[in-house]
Amino acid sequence: MTATLKEESTSVPLEDQRSVTLKPGKPWPSAYRGSKYSLVSDDDFNDAVLKWEQRDLAIYTDPPDGLRRTLILLGKNGGYGSFRVTADNEVLTKIKADEYKHVNEAPVDKGWIPVYVGKLSGTLDFDEIDSDPLTPQKNRIKVWKGFPFHHGERWSVSQDGALFWKWKDYRFDSAFDHPELINEYQKYRGTAGRLYITENAHIWVNIPKNDIAPAKQSAVRNAIKKWKRAAEQVDDTATLRLVNRRLVATSGDDDPSTGHFPIHLGQLSDFDNGVIPRPIVDESSYFQAVCEYEHVWE
Repeated sequence: MTATLKEESTSVPLEDQRSVTLKPGKPWPSAYRGSKYSLVSDDDFNDAVLKWEQRDLAIYTDPPDGLRRTLILLGKNGGYGSFRVTADNEVLTKIKADEYKHVNEAPVDKGWIPVYVGKLSGTLDFDEIDSDPLTPQKNRIKVWKGFPFHHGERWSVSQDGALFWKWKDYRFDSAFDHPELINEYQKYRGTAGRLYITENAHIWVNIPKNDIAPAKQSAVRNAIKKWKRAAEQVDDTATLRLVNRRLVATSGDDDPSTGHFPIHLGQLSDFDNGVIPRPIVDESSYFQAVCEYEHVWE
């Protein structure tokens, strides 16, 4: 199925139990988050292409139908640049303030304004990497076979079991309760840490070998063995290399044997009736900070 940009409204929770129905093209009043992609021009392609990248590694695919045209109309130079996709398939981008016609409606009027573009319909189809892999059976896990960097909203679970979204010194709680999701995380990790939720509502986490809950050590080891055996049998070098990159990046000493395995816990529909976590931005200074640059580093 070809991915398409749908110009439809979305509901965004705000502080004090309020919410706003947001039309495409309007300033984004919440945390700027989600899977990170770019629309670029490349000598190897005849037209604009969508790019996922991690340092020296870049993987390309066709952009969603209608995305480039919409970005041009919003004020994105040539329709090129980075954008995000949230767990609810909302497409977000940043428009330079002096090119953005709705800047008077934004929380700040300088820099790069976060803008709601529309909703992504369908799945981004990368040949080498499955961004929408099969979900583990209930009460089972798998090694995460999607992108292990810049893929999904980055949430955190605190030591006392709270789910929150964090960037720099800002911490925003979800508008909703997620007891089943948090409980699933805590089954496998004994300490506070991150979980990621992709645009297809997949949930994956980093699990260090020295922090696996005792009751789940066997399940994690078996999932890793099964994945590695299957990947080697079909010569799935792309996934093998990406997982190894994740292990190196999370090791602290560039030793993959001490890194954290990306583990696929399931999809949001498996927990809390599918409720999607939504951060409540309750500090106005966040918008000044996030508008300072086009790219947001996490």
